[in-house]
Amino acid sequence: MNCFNKDFLFPIDPHRRQVMARWERLQIGVPFSDLEDHVRRQHPAPGDCGLYCPTFAIAAEPAAWDRFTKPIKRKQIAALEAAVAYCLAAKVPEPKAMHDLLAGVRVMCDCFDALEAAEEDAIRKRAECRVKGGKARQERLRPVREYAVHLCRKLQPEGGWKSATAAARAIESQVKEFASRHGYSIFSGNDYIRTIRGWLKANGSLSASES
Repeated sequence: MNCFNKDFLFPIDPHRRQVMARWERLQIGVPFSDLEDHVRRQHPAPGDCGLYCPTFAIAAEPAAWDRFTKPIKRKQIAALEAAVAYCLAAKVPEPKAMHDLLAGVRVMCDCFDALEAAEEDAIRKRAECRVKGGKARQERLRPVREYAVHLCRKLQPEGGWKSATAAARAIESQVKEFASRHGYSIFSGNDYIRTIRGWLKANGSLSASES
């Protein structure tokens, strides 16, 4: 026996569920009810929804939001807040047609979806920037890297280095002094040794047993 579809008689509910589903996709740890309560306090009226100004803000934005994704996430929250305003206004018995208000909900949901696609592009751009930044940094430090390789070969004891770490520790102070003298950024502690060790391994300055 087929169940009666109540969405035809109560069209606001399915639209609200669509908005709530998108809110959950944000994964920001804030209940959808908090957003609804906030919008309800603004008393959105059927004739004013087109001018509704989103003001909802989460107390602590996720650390994963960076300069690429943060603006998009904020716009998504604003779109869903406006969608909630349309849903609430649709419940008010006013001459303005419910059909028009629910159309506004769909427009805001479409806006959210478009922003989701834009976020994917932003994440891709972030990855590209990190790759470019890493390459630029490697090129900037090339003189220091070449100096470290030179020292490794020059100071290599008879029988070779015991390990890549031993080689890095042996030349660390001289590499650090060279970098400081020529204005290159200085790493601290083990990070410096780890960087030098990586340079020596990548350059092939060490034998298989040393690396």
